[in-house]
Amino acid sequence: MVLEVLFHQFVESCKKEFDMEYTLTFLEEDYDSLTSHLFDETGHEKAVYLLCSLSESNSENRLLVREVVYVSGEDVLNSSNKHMQIRSLSFLRAMKLATDMEMCFVFVHSHPQSMTTHSSQDDVEEAKLFKTAYIRINNSKLHASVVFSDKMSPIGRVWLKNNTTKPISKIRVVGKRFRFFTYMKEGDDIGIFDRQIRAFGKDMQILLSKLHVGVVGLGGTGSIISEQLIRLGVSELSISDGDSFENTNVNRVYGSKLSDIGKKKTEIINDLASQIGLSTKINVFDRSINYKSVATGFKSCDIIFGCTDDHLGRSILNRFPIHYLIPVIDMGVKIKSDGDKIESVEGRVTTLLPYSACLFCRGRLSAEHITAESLEAFNPEQAKERRRDGYIPELDETNPSVIPFTTNIASIAISEFLHRL
Repeated sequence: MVLEVLFHQFVESCKKEFDMEYTLTFLEEDYDSLTSHLFDETGHEKAVYLLCSLSESNSENRLLVREVVYVSGEDVLNSSNKHMQIRSLSFLRAMKLATDMEMCFVFVHSHPQSMTTHSSQDDVEEAKLFKTAYIRINNSKLHASVVFSDKMSPIGRVWLKNNTTKPISKIRVVGKRFRFFTYMKEGDDIGIFDRQIRAFGKDMQILLSKLHVGVVGLGGTGSIISEQLIRLGVSELSISDGDSFENTNVNRVYGSKLSDIGKKKTEIINDLASQIGLSTKINVFDRSINYKSVATGFKSCDIIFGCTDDHLGRSILNRFPIHYLIPVIDMGVKIKSDGDKIESVEGRVTTLLPYSACLFCRGRLSAEHITAESLEAFNPEQAKERRRDGYIPELDETNPSVIPFTTNIASIAISEFLHRL
């Protein structure tokens, strides 16, 4: 029996490794600086080392570039447009730095345009290089190599501890533009999106068909975001909401009907995707982002839309650009009314990037409200006691919501998403 369990665990471990995706994410500034170094006026091969943190999920190991270390001229023994020889002291210094910073080690170098992938010489030299990396770098999590035949053609692979390689399936560049370099086949027929292709081209449609997008909150804005992403042809959606559908939701939740009362909002969006029939994969989290198990599930997204009303949920999403280099497009709609008169409608779309002002910096989050919501969600008795003693504020009552206004803001958020692509 014990042997049977161990064998099952071994098989599952092998399956997980086989199915695992490996990806690499750059900040735009680092990517542009790196490619300028690799392709200078000399035309000779150049190299850099990347020090990366590792974000792990059930389906993906994501290398996140934290520092670029340039190979200086004094460390290059000789080079031409077709070869380069680097002093061993150069990469040993970089490996020492990776150990000190508890980072993964990535070797990057340029190739002539005629050589778009790793060469047979790369295979031989890198096998020795990464064997050394796993010995010298104490954390020894994961290491990789990337070659560039031009500034827009990176090809990467990870080197595993057993000295075998796996392809890097996606390289992301996050900045004013969101760039994605993928190496998968085109996949399903995209002719059904002919009208969109006429607007922004075939390459854009193929890119949409490779993206994994998260939507947190499925109310007035989140349901609209979800439907538009499905109809745009995004291949995979992760959706999160812990609430069930009520009759007062029907005026603002897209895809819903009165007969859905009592259903989870996630179930309504999942049903909607099935009815539309575009084979969109839906990953359902029927609890809020405030749960660790849910938040962890969004680590494999390319981009996340924040459509939640609460400060606690937003504070969690606020971390994703910093910790995982995942852009978050956050939005909100606030209607102020007096009786039967609307006094104002405020709407915003905020794109959160690793180097931009966060929601705390922008004054969109309150530590007091986060504390109150945390207690209300996980210890309501203590929340009641502390509110009575004046230590935490009263939480807002249900806000007004009108579908044209939520639709407008959600559409602006989707336009921002397309603009950045």
